[in-house]
Amino acid sequence: MAPDAEKVSAWELKKYLSRHVRKMRSQFKILIVLLVLICLAICGHVIFYYNYLTDLRYDVATEDSKVVGAIQYRNNLVPVLVEGVASFVSHEDNVFNRTVDARERELTMNQQVADKLRESAEGPVQEVLQRIMAIAEQYPLLRTNEAYQTLMQQVADAEAKILDQRYKYNDAVNLYTTAMSMFPGNIYAALFDFPTYDYFAGSPGSEWSPVSIAR
Repeated sequence: MAPDAEKVSAWELKKYLSRHVRKMRSQFKILIVLLVLICLAICGHVIFYYNYLTDLRYDVATEDSKVVGAIQYRNNLVPVLVEGVASFVSHEDNVFNRTVDARERELTMNQQVADKLRESAEGPVQEVLQRIMAIAEQYPLLRTNEAYQTLMQQVADAEAKILDQRYKYNDAVNLYTTAMSMFPGNIYAALFDFPTYDYFAGSPGSEWSPVSIAR
């Protein structure tokens, strides 16, 4: 309690005021320190979440690039497979046909099949593979050809790799989307304009379709 101004001297009043000024200065310094700590905590939290979301974002981009790489590997195998099947069909008559007329007639038909297969090589991969397997059903020796079986196995392995990478991509998208949807990630995602990514959904004729080796 403040001393009675009528009963205290000027020196006592000065001492009293000085003590309260020092107390207020101490409280002000504490307040400043608290404000600085709060600002540092907020900045640290923002930096942490920004880096966290950025890390998840690049995880998605990395998994997406792996999917693209797996698809490209599969696509590089298909032209080799097409050319191998087309060449086999074109020259099959040299082994099986006996007369010149039969050989020429059959060779013309087989050459048409080979040409159509080569023309379709630039189309959708799944359609090309289905055409190849349909041709293989007509040529038993092709199904037992070692080079054909090796290439078909490589294509099947590539399809399995694509499937696996798609799962990993969706997992990465799930983590990223969840972090962006929950508080306070949703605030930082909107504040820093983080992009969104769609899940991959399989559909008939897409990379999900399995490739089986004809036997």
